[in-house]
Amino acid sequence: MKPDEEKEQALRRKQMFDQIKAELEANPVLQQMLERTYPDSRAGFIEDYAGKKVSWIEHAEYHRQWLESEDLQWVEKANDCLDQILQKKLFDAQCLWRAEQLEIKEVDVTNDFMYWQDNVRACPFIEPITEADLEMYLQYLQSSNFEQGLGFMADWQDHEEITEAYRSDDGNVPEWYEFHNSRTGLGIYMTLPDIRLEKEEFYIDFWRQKHILPAAQLHEEQAKAKAQNPDATIAPAQLPWLNFYSDNWMKWFVETFEDKETIAAFKANVKMMDESTFDEYLHDHLEVLARADRLVPMQGWHDWKEAVHKAADSYSRIRIAEALPDAFEQYRMHIDLGLGFALNSDEPYDQEDGYRKMVLDGRELSGEPRDFNF
Repeated sequence: MKPDEEKEQALRRKQMFDQIKAELEANPVLQQMLERTYPDSRAGFIEDYAGKKVSWIEHAEYHRQWLESEDLQWVEKANDCLDQILQKKLFDAQCLWRAEQLEIKEVDVTNDFMYWQDNVRACPFIEPITEADLEMYLQYLQSSNFEQGLGFMADWQDHEEITEAYRSDDGNVPEWYEFHNSRTGLGIYMTLPDIRLEKEEFYIDFWRQKHILPAAQLHEEQAKAKAQNPDATIAPAQLPWLNFYSDNWMKWFVETFEDKETIAAFKANVKMMDESTFDEYLHDHLEVLARADRLVPMQGWHDWKEAVHKAADSYSRIRIAEALPDAFEQYRMHIDLGLGFALNSDEPYDQEDGYRKMVLDGRELSGEPRDFNF
């Protein structure tokens, strides 16, 4: 803030303070009440109250926006929950489509479901959320298995990963899917055969035979030539890829090439980031509790951090449950008025890009039409 602006602000504060103080001193009801108090405290109270009121008025808009943002975060989380309901509908449709028990004109290849995962509200081939869906989710919200979202590397429409987890019972199926299946019996969809992927793999094999296998054979021949002539130069494009994200590679590199000080700093960083000693959610959950609009009971626990997590989780569920009806009403309004939902990405995957191109190339190499009618 510029010096002139600071002076103007200070002047406005002083004028507001003097006006509020004068109004308090002229208030007969207040003066009658203050007559029964210690004289020296009366003036102190009036000046203290006038100063606080100046601050309240000056920051009123900021505080209003802050409170709205606090309430808004729970509406946003409630909307995330509505999206989870839609993701389960989409996943069930994917299972049926892959088993060739459902035709979907908006889907050509298995990868298309990842596009609709990112645009699930705009997805035209799944049924809208109903009151019954919302009621089931509210029951899930109160269950012991509720989770607010998936891990960073997980996807709601990762068919191979989720169905494999379901068949092997290794616990990596989204908790909402498990809860929904237990109430509807639709877990049977996760056991359906993946006919469509088998067909896509058939055509992709033709693409691999043309692009991958010749490259592998060339690499093998170059390796033999290098063994016979160690001084031979290999073109950069033919060199192996440095996989520095593999397990323990960084540890090996640091311990091999760095000095003792750097090695110690590296090990300290690893220890700090270790899940057993580093709690990345503690600060967030403490902030949730600090801003809670009501008293939040905290159960005794052998680890105080775990007690904080449980209290924050309990409070979050309550606030999400309170926000869900409003979020659902807004969602239904879009549906009923035909307003639709915006796409997070402009258009589905380009037919000539990435996975689709491999399938189409494979179709062409196998002597079949360059389309997705298979």
